[in-house]
Amino acid sequence: MLGVHNTSNMEPWSHILASVTVECDRGVEITAEQIKKCKESWTGPQNQFEPRLLAYQTSDEGRPAIFKTRGLYILPITNGSYMLTKIPIYRSLEYPTLISGVSIQKDTTSEILNIGTSETSVIDNLRYSGVFERPELLGEPITHGPLLNGRHRCTFDMKLGEHALHISGVQYETDACFESAHKVLIIEGKSSGKPIGSFNIRQLYFPYRVIHQRIGAKKEIIPIFIHDYKGEIHIWKYSFPEADRMDSIRLEAQYVYKFEG
Repeated sequence: MLGVHNTSNMEPWSHILASVTVECDRGVEITAEQIKKCKESWTGPQNQFEPRLLAYQTSDEGRPAIFKTRGLYILPITNGSYMLTKIPIYRSLEYPTLISGVSIQKDTTSEILNIGTSETSVIDNLRYSGVFERPELLGEPITHGPLLNGRHRCTFDMKLGEHALHISGVQYETDACFESAHKVLIIEGKSSGKPIGSFNIRQLYFPYRVIHQRIGAKKEIIPIFIHDYKGEIHIWKYSFPEADRMDSIRLEAQYVYKFEG
């Protein structure tokens, strides 16, 4: 059980972890109810104790200070419980300086396509410029998509380091998913004015596992991460050589594209 501590000068996670010990690579489960219980002795801002928001850590550099100090990471394992572990769950991103952006032509036949600058807008423009059908990605025409937009829940068994985990009812999101005759493209996209240092592997892995459960080896599943940065669109292409292991993620290739004009 978590202890009760009057730690008004701490950040929320320091307060929560005041009596939780994580040793070596052993995982410790913490529930949403335990997190909420800590709010009773918390004297800081009351809007900071929403478990879902506290556990929402999308980048390595965005982790709370106490997580960085103690080398901790958090992963949802059920709808309402999380695992604290010392096994990294992020993938760093590098921006090449020697790769010239490949020029691509925007589709100008739509009156609506160029409205907005969100991740979805970038993905839409890439889709209608034919980038996803290029040889380096699908290499064939898209037959369906975008698919799986929005929030869903997943259940499967997976491995992370020495952990054997049963993920049950955990929410995941996809920015887009496209299907062709022989392949499936899973997309996580970001639109930011500065480089992105890292991303949480589960953002690609959870939808990958859901699709892998359904189709197995019938089609190649290609997870990609996209960042529209200073007029250049960076795409990192990944694979999971061991489908049941989240930390088997491997960078297969990296591409840079630039819209003409």
